[in-house]
Amino acid sequence: MAAPVAVYSWTGWYVGVNGGYAWDDTTGSLNSFTPDFTAAVTAGGTPRFLGAKHEGGFGGGQVGYNWQTSLWVFGLEADIQGADIGRTSTVIFPGGGGILPSVSTGRDHIDWFGTVRGRLGVAANNVLFYGTGGFAYGGVRTTISNVFTPGAAGTFNGSSNDTRVGWAAGAGIEWGFTPNWSLKGEYLHVDLGSSNTTMFDPVNFPVSSATYRFHHQFEAVRVGINYRFGAPVVAKY
Repeated sequence: MAAPVAVYSWTGWYVGVNGGYAWDDTTGSLNSFTPDFTAAVTAGGTPRFLGAKHEGGFGGGQVGYNWQTSLWVFGLEADIQGADIGRTSTVIFPGGGGILPSVSTGRDHIDWFGTVRGRLGVAANNVLFYGTGGFAYGGVRTTISNVFTPGAAGTFNGSSNDTRVGWAAGAGIEWGFTPNWSLKGEYLHVDLGSSNTTMFDPVNFPVSSATYRFHHQFEAVRVGINYRFGAPVVAKY
């Protein structure tokens, strides 16, 4: 009789933790403004682009279920992450064109995010190669400012804070190093859509405003560890 060959089973519920890093292109384009901003926009005192960066770390946990048939593995996974994704950008205008000096800032920050995704993969015994995609959601906090010198020439500020929804897609590889434990590495593109933030100076210019549009998207890589319940190695003769 031939000796049994160990066949790894991916079927079962699992829970785990993960952490990673996110980055993306800059965002924050001037979308609209009242007519009294025209001279400042033309000269550069009110910038057309703020250049806010999405970059930073995140970490959290996941839960999911896999079902394996032959080499194919089908699954569903949900995760939630605390995040610090977003850096403040600063645009300095030295003055000119009849416009006083100004300093402008922009920050589009992802405070947290989560996904609910399907997974489809091919198993090579205890190594799983998979693609994934589905629903994404997250908390986004945006702040903008355009402050002239002296402040009475214009001190404009604006902020928004809301929960956004969108989509996520990516791919990964997972290695089962024991019958119940596995390590994974994963890439995701997360897109939470776009929104506008408007800034005002209610003291000096109560009827003036300018609005910037931000696209809340980022690329992410992460590593994680999973514990799978009731997933024994099957002996195949």
